[in-house]
Parts: sequence; C-alpha cells; structure tokens
Amino acid sequence: MPAPLVAAVAAFTATSSLVDNAARIRAFLAEAGRAHAALLLTPECALIGYPGAARPSLAGIDWCAVADQEERLEAEAARAGVVLVLGTASPLSSGVGNDALVLGATSRPVRYRKRCLTPLDREHFAPSPEQGACLVTIAGWRMGITICYELRFGALWAGQAADGADGFLTIAHMAGRDVDPGTKAAVVPQLYSARAAEWATPLLLANTAAADRWLDSGLWDARGIAMQHGAEGLMLARMLPRTAYDPWYGALRAQSLAQVRPPGPG
Repeated sequence: MPAPLVAAVAAFTATSSLVDNAARIRAFLAEAGRAHAALLLTPECALIGYPGAARPSLAGIDWCAVADQEERLEAEAARAGVVLVLGTASPLSSGVGNDALVLGATSRPVRYRKRCLTPLDREHFAPSPEQGACLVTIAGWRMGITICYELRFGALWAGQAADGADGFLTIAHMAGRDVDPGTKAAVVPQLYSARAAEWATPLLLANTAAADRWLDSGLWDARGIAMQHGAEGLMLARMLPRTAYDPWYGALRAQSLAQVRPPGPG
C-alpha cells in the first residue's frame, strides 16, 4: 500500500470569467506547492463556471480560450510540483463534456468525462461516450476519479475498487435548489461516508463554496469517518491508506471485491 499522502482542495465559488477562475486556481496551486501537497482538487466546472449557477448556459464559450487556460494551468502545476485535478469542460461531437482533467500525473493530460448526468445537467452537457473506470496514479496512489452526481451510482465506485483504487477523488457542484428542502444536506454527506466505508478507501471531495452548497469539501477516511471539512479556501488533508487501520478493513474490502468480480473457471 502507498505511504500517507498530503492532498489539497481548492474550495471556491467559480464565476463566468475564465481569466478570473484561472487566476484563483493558479494562486491555490502556488499555495498547495508551498505546503508540499502532492495534488490539488478543484470543484466541478471550476474553470468555466457551473452552468445554471455561475453562468446561464454554455453558449458563447470560447473553447480555444478554455484549452489555452488548461495548458497554462498545466504549466503552473508543473512549476508548483502539484498534480492538478481540474473541473472543466470540452466540446464533443454530441455536445459538451463535463470533465475532470488530471494535469501532471502522466506525460499527457488525462481527461475523465462525467458519465451520469442529472436532468438539469442534460440541459448543458452530454454524457461521456466512453466506458469504464478512470484511475490515475498520483504519488504511488491509484486514484479513482468521479464527478458529483456519480456519487449515487454505486457500480461506478465498485468498478474503481475492482480496478485497484487506493483512494477516491471526486469533484462536485453540490449546491442549488433541493426539491425536498434539507434532504440533500442530510443525505449526501452520508453517501460519501458510505462510499468510503464500503470499499475501505479514503475519499477526498472538492465542492463549490457557493452559499447554497449542500455540504463542505471534505475528507472521509478508509473507515468512512469524516475527518476534515472546509467551507472555503485551501484545505490540506492527510490521506492514510487502509493499512493504517485495523486489518479488518482490508479483509472487508477483499470480501466486498469478491462480490463484484466474476467467479473464475470451475
């Protein structure tokens, strides 16, 4: 198992300005670098601003300017010595993808596109045409990547665990109107705890800092216990592997994996 990992979360409220959002992310990268963090997570759509919140729609976005800012942030992450998991978006033949772009973990960027979309998401985005779990190795950890609403689809997390995830990284815009007021604020943190607990896998969340958010950014350990939370600004978190806890947690994971892997011949 990997060694403990210092990670960082940039909890902020994105605007409709690419330039302003990128400037804030660069400042967070510099701060994370000074703190010797291995990685930095931003919220969902942190670069472009979440449609329906920071901007009315994706109409009029200059995708060349988005790509240019992504390249600049990649260079800034390299200077800071930090892997950046960036909430952004990109054009697809079927529409626009809602992306988590991993910069600095490999020789080329890794772009994960959100697979599970809410009805409101579908007004702006198209689901990923790709299939399968996304795992990226960062500082010796195999990290599974998910975005926001995918929290509610346990099979995605099971797939990452089956592929050997040591940690879960998730970016989100968990905010806005709740059809049953107060329900999401009560239920969503428990779902994050359950995802960590059922696979004995630490989970780090970067959520928006918008005033109407349902929960803060946070860290859940391999037992499913909420260890840290941060409303706004840079949150530093120390992620511990499941081997830091009683061997019972490793045995639980092995038993859980036996339920999702197909049986062998005979």
